Amino acid sequence: MISVLFIDDNTDLLARIRSFLEKSGDFRVESVPSLKQACEKLKVRAYDVIITYEDVPEDINGIEFVVDMNGFDFLKYLKSQGIPTPVILYSRKGASRLALMELGGATEIALSKGEDTHAAMAGLVTLIKGTMLRKKAERELRAQNEQLTAILSASPLGIFQMRGSVFEWVNHPFAAMLGYDEHELVGKKIQSLFRDPEEYEQALRSLQVRRDSVGQPYAECRLVRKDGLPHPCRLQVRPLDPRDITHGGTFIVTDIAEKQAIADALKASEARYREVLQNSQSIIIRMDTQGRITFFNTYALTFFDYAPEDVLGKNIVGTIVPEKGRIQHDLSMMANDIGFAAEGYAVNISENVRRNGDRVWIAWINKAIRDEQGRITEILCIGNDITDRKRGPGEIRISTDTWKDPVINDTDVREDVFDAVFHICTEISLEGREGKPVGTTFLIGDTRHVLEKSRQIILNPFEGHPPELRVVTNPGLNENIKALAQLDGAFVITGDGYVEAVGRYITVDSSSVSLPPGMGTRHNSVAAITSVTNAIGIVVSQSGGGITVFRNGRILKKITL
Repeated sequence: MISVLFIDDNTDLLARIRSFLEKSGDFRVESVPSLKQACEKLKVRAYDVIITYEDVPEDINGIEFVVDMNGFDFLKYLKSQGIPTPVILYSRKGASRLALMELGGATEIALSKGEDTHAAMAGLVTLIKGTMLRKKAERELRAQNEQLTAILSASPLGIFQMRGSVFEWVNHPFAAMLGYDEHELVGKKIQSLFRDPEEYEQALRSLQVRRDSVGQPYAECRLVRKDGLPHPCRLQVRPLDPRDITHGGTFIVTDIAEKQAIADALKASEARYREVLQNSQSIIIRMDTQGRITFFNTYALTFFDYAPEDVLGKNIVGTIVPEKGRIQHDLSMMANDIGFAAEGYAVNISENVRRNGDRVWIAWINKAIRDEQGRITEILCIGNDITDRKRGPGEIRISTDTWKDPVINDTDVREDVFDAVFHICTEISLEGREGKPVGTTFLIGDTRHVLEKSRQIILNPFEGHPPELRVVTNPGLNENIKALAQLDGAFVITGDGYVEAVGRYITVDSSSVSLPPGMGTRHNSVAAITSVTNAIGIVVSQSGGGITVFRNGRILKKITL
């Protein structure tokens, strides 16, 4: 049902029209005698169509009328109030003829008294229905356009439409990206957003030949902002004519300024990274899983006295690792230590060799380089020379200077005592006893509490001996200690270096200790007793020979020789 507001002058002619519309069954008609009253009606309800006079004469057939406003004044009122209802204006063409006009078209009907009005009214009905349907379609199209514009404006992507190299429409994100208001870009030529014609032509060529994963043309370029600065963008287009982009189309603009900044920063970072690698005062080596060297930094070349061509592509065994010697290279062992390196305490200490045959101790931290599937493809090795050169000629030992301070701080353990015990541990790890691996434990410092929380399980070999024969810093005692290391239980050594007991069983409950997988009963017991005393614990593992340093119930250093 079409609702009609009819402004009726109460003449017989308009009464016949109103009566016909009401009887047709398609219309619901409300009539008022003046436009002023029509305005009041429109305040409380809406209509599909309004039929009103364009300009009513002052009298018709001797009847006088008071004209409060004409039809065009009425249209202005509707517009000011935001009322979108379509209006049909009528004007008289004599006593029995009306001219009907709508914004999109006009018609004229002739009515004579007594004749059949169906044919005469057909034009009016057609005009009313056509007007109503057209206005409805216009409203729907306008609503769709407004919704689409709102969606496009809310999009984080810049979007614009171009025809013949001229901006027809731009959304807010695109204009804001370049520092403009939308109206400042509409009507401009796109060439004005490029720094020079050559860059514009390059972008057009890219749009003609480059396609993304779904086949859309795209180009990466720099558009000039309002402030004159270049802004990195990615253009994608759905062209009106695929053969010629300049004919126009719909463009999607992605802001890649942040991506470009990251890429530029990454390039700069890579350059600094390469410079750091080359000039670092640490030995830095990369190798594949077969041990072939792929990178050797400047410091490593200088330290081992090689030229790049002497080592790149060569196997690490036979260069810095001797073919036959006390240390055998084991890549799987290095990979296993990576998990400990993530916790900050894993060190792989190897005896390496320089080109001239000099032996050196290097502390390596190893990092796995993995592919997208998580498989190790290379190993990055960062090494520091920890050779103790304060010893006599031919005596090559491991220096603890770079890492022992956090271990012995706030304890009663002297530096020389810790060094002496640690070097005994390295000899046990490397040599074992009579060719067999040996595992043992040393507890240094806070002796009274350690003895309280442990018990003797064998006769104490040092009981009753004078102090000068029990001092661990005496090199003559080393062989005795290494021989006794085969016995069960722990060594207890005072902070000033005296061996108090051998064969002590730790009685502290270790159920609350949490250590990495692979740690055995000996490690758990030492972690437990160092958590309740101020002692330092050192464990030499019988399987693998690893040396683990404990303090406060935690692993401070794990060393694989």
